[in-house]
Amino acid sequence: MANIFKDKIVFVAGGGHFGTEAIKSLRASSAKVILVDTISNCKASKFADEKVNGCDIDEAFSIESNSVKFFLCDAVELLNKIIRRATPDHIVPAIPGHLAGEVVKRWLEEEGFKLKGDSETAIEVLNEIPKSLVMSYNKETGRIVTSYMPEGRLCNLPCDQPIDFCRTTGRKKAGPMYSILEFATWKKAEISKIIHSYKLQRDVGCFKGEDIVSFLSELKNIKTPYSLAIGTSCSCHGVLNLFLVN
Repeated sequence: MANIFKDKIVFVAGGGHFGTEAIKSLRASSAKVILVDTISNCKASKFADEKVNGCDIDEAFSIESNSVKFFLCDAVELLNKIIRRATPDHIVPAIPGHLAGEVVKRWLEEEGFKLKGDSETAIEVLNEIPKSLVMSYNKETGRIVTSYMPEGRLCNLPCDQPIDFCRTTGRKKAGPMYSILEFATWKKAEISKIIHSYKLQRDVGCFKGEDIVSFLSELKNIKTPYSLAIGTSCSCHGVLNLFLVN
């Protein structure tokens, strides 16, 4: 593991249960771990080597290998500051909501664009997703949450996330969730990106920083208005935001 993460920047958004599991996995990996939470005494904070109050970008880039630096601030704000200067190697979304969706929204708003939830496109996308896989839909934010796990049940961990069936329920899958979301958004949203997440360790999901940074770079030259779908998904679960960008 040390060879995989040596000198790599890993951004961990959230210091609760999953953020803590990520920190435990990375603690001796020679990675440069940036932990962010708005709660000073969050569960993961006790594993940090240093604490920084606020989104200090210089402090973020001065982090040393094999260390965890804890930032007491808003994860979306700090991540947006970081990706304007560099690309984190791995991003762990361990806060409520949809980190990638919030980052894209904040980044575009800082560029002067206006975004709102696109309920019209969201309905079209929902029609392409099997109803049993839709856990929730928020009309105001245009956010859709999907899962192969029935509501009220929890995944049996550890899980290697088989592509063709659910290891907890034994139910056969229609396909990996990221493929379902890619199918559902195809030609529905004018611009669409489903970021594939993968297991960091200890059943904690993460995604590559380059996936979101390269996507944001592409958005710079797209003429408005347009409908935008941004999602994050593994084989089993997914979250998707539909925006109208002006």
